Amino acid sequence: MREMILDMVDDILDSEGDVKIGNLTFSRSAILREMDPVAYRSACVDIADSLISDLQDELDSTDDQEEKDEIQERIDMLESI
Repeated sequence: MREMILDMVDDILDSEGDVKIGNLTFSRSAILREMDPVAYRSACVDIADSLISDLQDELDSTDDQEEKDEIQERIDMLESI
């Protein structure tokens, strides 16, 4: 689950393309991850919170106990990130 969130954050950050400095090219996600790990972690937490909110809506809208258990397990995994 953690890797999925990291991939999502990287995809969002990298969607505007790479940054070129002289002959060097860097991805935006790599720059943020290296230069400001707190901001990168904050972006990851924001994505996880958004996913938790979506899952909470699913949890509230189902009556199937097995489905509720699966959704709750996914929420618990996201909250541990």
